[in-house]
Amino acid sequence: MLNTGIDISGLKEMEKALLEIGKEIGAKKASGIMTSAIRDGAIKYQQGMQRNAPESNVARVVKTKQGQKVEIRPGFLKSRIKVKASTNRQGKETRRFGKGVVSLVRVGVFKVPYIVQVEYGTNTQKANPFIRQAFKKRTNQAVVVINRGLAKRINLAQRRIAKKNKPA
Repeated sequence: MLNTGIDISGLKEMEKALLEIGKEIGAKKASGIMTSAIRDGAIKYQQGMQRNAPESNVARVVKTKQGQKVEIRPGFLKSRIKVKASTNRQGKETRRFGKGVVSLVRVGVFKVPYIVQVEYGTNTQKANPFIRQAFKKRTNQAVVVINRGLAKRINLAQRRIAKKNKPA
């Protein structure tokens, strides 16, 4: 799987607001706010990949490693393009989450063993770099979606906190 990441800079105010919200509603909910905003941005990458993913015209039967026969129908590759998001609820370093990692959002083609051959090509098959193209073309859109989504969720959380703390 192609492993790449984006860094969003200039979010000091949002980070400060998230930390304040974390003190009020809890770190778990605050990190969930961040994960859901990043997930929304990752959907832009998913859409770009699905739009340009190659699609076969014929169905074929292949053997799995276990010896079973599986039919691969047209559109199989597109159906395996997914966004997977998770939040580090414990706040500890684990096998899945590195040190300081709060949210992990992955977008890509999952459980397709031949994706490397499609993306980079082989001796007999020309490369079709639809994953790399999606990341090149959609990064600015994804960053905008993440920024807007994060700002919206922070404002909503701040309003809820103010409403809850409002004297009766």
